[in-house]
Formats: sequence, C-alpha cells, structure tokens
Amino acid sequence: MPDRDGSAAFTRTREAWERFAAGDEVPADVPLSIALSWLRCRDLHRLDPLAPVHAPARDDAVYRREHASVFTMLGAVAAGIAGRHDGCVAAVTDGDGRVLASWAARGSGGSAAAPGSVWAEARAGTNGAGTALAHPRAVCVRGPEHWSSALHDRSCVSTAVCDPVLGTAVAALTVSTRGRCLPVRPDDLLLATGPALRVLCDAAARSSAVLAGAFVDLDRRERRPLLALDGGGRVVAANAAACRRGLLPRSDGGRALGRAVAPALVRAGGDDTWSGTVVVGAAGGAEPLAFRLRPVPGDAGPVGFLAVADRTGSVTDDVLPVPPPAAGGVAPGRVAAVGRGGRLHLLACDDVRHARADGHDVWLVTDLGVLRAAHRGIDRLARELAPAGFLRVHRGHLVNTARVRTVHRGPDGMTVGTDRAGAERIPVSRRAVPAVRAALGL
Repeated sequence: MPDRDGSAAFTRTREAWERFAAGDEVPADVPLSIALSWLRCRDLHRLDPLAPVHAPARDDAVYRREHASVFTMLGAVAAGIAGRHDGCVAAVTDGDGRVLASWAARGSGGSAAAPGSVWAEARAGTNGAGTALAHPRAVCVRGPEHWSSALHDRSCVSTAVCDPVLGTAVAALTVSTRGRCLPVRPDDLLLATGPALRVLCDAAARSSAVLAGAFVDLDRRERRPLLALDGGGRVVAANAAACRRGLLPRSDGGRALGRAVAPALVRAGGDDTWSGTVVVGAAGGAEPLAFRLRPVPGDAGPVGFLAVADRTGSVTDDVLPVPPPAAGGVAPGRVAAVGRGGRLHLLACDDVRHARADGHDVWLVTDLGVLRAAHRGIDRLARELAPAGFLRVHRGHLVNTARVRTVHRGPDGMTVGTDRAGAERIPVSRRAVPAVRAALGL
C-alpha cells in the first residue's frame, strides 16, 4: 500500500538527520539540495542542530527603489496565499533573510513570523527562506529536513527573487505549515513571483542602456584600453585597445577588475565624482596596468563603472584592493559530487584528477571513478578550485596540475594526461600553453 501521508519518508529522513548530526561523513537518503545545506550548516556555519533557533531582530537595511516595489508585490502575493489556504503562514524576507512582513492564516497553529527576525541559513540552519536565499532557487524543506530539531514539526516551501545583474537574491517568498502538507508547490511560487522579477529585469535593462551610452561616448574620445563593468562586476564591453592587451571578460585581468567593483561601490557611495585606481596584470605576462574606475550614475546610485587604463606610475587617487576569488560553498578543500543513485560524495581536491564539461553538467574524473559535480557550470568550478591548483586548460577542461603525469606535443597541439598509463589526452588550448608550462615548471 502506498505511503500516502509520507510517514515512511519522514522516518527515513529523521534517521538520516540523526546519523549525520551524530557524525556521518555524508548525508544519505535526502534530496541533494538538503544534503548540501546540511553540509554548510555543519562544516561552514558550525550550527548546533539541537540548539534553539536564534533569529534576532534587525533593522539596519537600506533598499533600492526597485527593491521596495518587489517587496510590495510579494506582500500582496503572500497575503493572498494566507487568505486562501487555512493553516499556513506566508512571509516575505529580504535578501539577508530578514522578515519584512508575514501573514498567519486561520488555523495556522501559531503566530506570524516576527518582522525583523533573521532566517538566513547561516543563523537558522536549513529552512525554506534561508536555503532558498543561500543558493537561489525554489526549495521545499519538510519536517526533519530542517537542520534545527526545533523546526522538525514544520514544513515550508520558498522561492528567491534574484537581481539579474548582481546575481544575488533580493527577496524570498515563503509559505510554511505545522505538519507535512503544503498548500502550494514550488512551481506555484515561481509563477506568482514572475511579475516581481520583471520589475528587476526592467530596471536592469534601463541601467544597461545608461552604461552602454556612457561607454560609447567615452570610447569615441579614448584610445587607451577601456572597459565597462556592470554592478555585478561583469565586463560587458571592451574597446579594441583592451582586447589587444588580452583584457577580455574571462581573462584574469577582467575578473580582477570585476572583483574590485564591490569595494568601489562602497567607496563611491553616492558621489558621482569619485574615482579610484585598480592595478591588474595583463595577459601573457605583460606589464601590469593601472585602471581608473569612474562610476556611471543612475537614478538610484551607480549602474556600473568605466575602467580606463593609465600608467602605474601615475596612480595618485584612491587605490582599491582586489579581493581574492570567492571560495567554494561546501567546505574548504572539498568538492561535492553525485554518484550512482544520487548519493552525494565529498571529495578532497587531491582526489580529483580533472574535470570536463558536457553542456552545463561537469563530470569529475576522480580516484573513485567518474562522478557528476553537484553544481553546474565549469566556470563556477574553475573559480572554486583555482586556489587548490586547478588550471583551466581548455574551454571545457579543468586539470589538477598536481596530478598531471604526461605532457605530449603533436601536430594538433599540446595535450596532458593524469593517468599513469599515459593513455589520457586532455587538450590544451594555445592560449593556455604558457600557463600550463609555468604551472608544470617546463
């Protein structure tokens, strides 16, 4: 007879939670999104699963104009859900997990979430709003899938609304109940939040037009390398002089400039006349370049920056630090992969020989065999593993330089191998050959 109320599934999840909380290396018998959240709660946030949920109230946030429109639209959706479905609580949180407003339906078994309380995953563990914001997506967290045992009598569904430029979550809409039956599905929330997302997309389009106009205007008068960066740090335009110096969006110099945008936004504040300097290296070991960052003003602060190359000896204004690449999201020195039956594996970086892309999926060649990376996109994996000595040798290939055993030069170019038999042939693009030679000491 089928398990209609899900009691058997809840029992298996509870047992998995107990094993993992007691010290099991990898959580089993739970969805991948929940397993990764548990890993973050234990290994990164160091949260005690038996401690009460600590959600302190805060009131120190400043929001942009379009964000206020998003909050208002989500509030109307949340109020409508609470009015239509008995026994639920609907809440709207900002991108930091702070509850802005909530509505408790009749028979919800409790009061609405306190405005100002913070439900970020780093504070409250695995929960609907916090987990949806941690890796923006629509999620369900049912009963013992919560990291905190104090929340095991609740189930919730949540979806995050993300800024299309910054790539960060702006808000989350969450519906929770006491028990196991949720009145809405993740797809329902995704459809309901569509108009709010369009507000952010329209604002992003207006900002892009302003940034593009400023770039074109300056490019007519400028012969030095010039780049335009949006508010998320992406290089969205480069003139011919910048391209000749190898300063492309995915080059090391372009990424370094992008990482400097966040501190530049803080330094610039609301001052449109501010300018700062960032020193980055160019491709092929060329002399480092100093770039002067100038904000491009918009209706609600800078919409991006124009970066104009200058001589390093002429640096006289505010010098900005270049933050290091962001670390991975599971645990330092580890890679999350999925094996047969959806089983999650946590691998030491040294156990991964190389990675290859297959569309958005990434396959890891490891000492345990070939496994699929838990996160999609080789660009993201390359950023996370760069500090561990991994090198992007080709558009679709990433290699652990410490595991390279053979190097071969042929008429079709360079290849490397990580197996002792020497049968492996991983292509190396011509652009990556100097970096491979330097990494291997050739």
